[in-house]
Amino acid sequence: MTLPQKPKPLAATHEQPGPAELEDLFHRQWSRLCAALYRFTGDPDEAEDLALEAFVQLWQRPPARTENLGGWLYRVATRLGLNRLRSTARRNRYELDATREALRGKAPGDPEGEIARRVERARVRGVLAEMDERQARLLLLRHSGFSYQEIGAALNLNPASVGTLLARAEQTFTERYQQASLWESPPADPTATKD
Repeated sequence: MTLPQKPKPLAATHEQPGPAELEDLFHRQWSRLCAALYRFTGDPDEAEDLALEAFVQLWQRPPARTENLGGWLYRVATRLGLNRLRSTARRNRYELDATREALRGKAPGDPEGEIARRVERARVRGVLAEMDERQARLLLLRHSGFSYQEIGAALNLNPASVGTLLARAEQTFTERYQQASLWESPPADPTATKD
């Protein structure tokens, strides 16, 4: 009598993932992937769209090696998030310039605190968009609650080096953020009188 053989795990077979494996991965990763992408976009609906796009890419163009589908998925999702972040940063820059121009002749209607928070978020996203992609991804994944081990898997890094790389990324972010703060000019005071 022969015993039935257990199926080989997906990691050992290097086969394309089937619907069952993708569904299992979807159920395990969806909420964390959306939370990570929310850090890029600041919009839960947009984060879900990007997460879904990452899963569609996994379905349509799976990686050649399937040992770490979760890591591959996060890598694709963070690239999608960074692309969206960069395009949003460009659009926000244009909109901010237009808003400043419009406010020159009008009294502000929004509370100062809300404007300050929006400017702060835009500044952070702008700095992240201009950083090295790996550094920006490190910061966003860590800020999303990922462990060094998970970050290493998602970015194909040795988990022992994640702390050092993260410290460098934080230092780069701080320097660029401070530079952005120095160079950003405040909107003109609409109440000031012209001589």
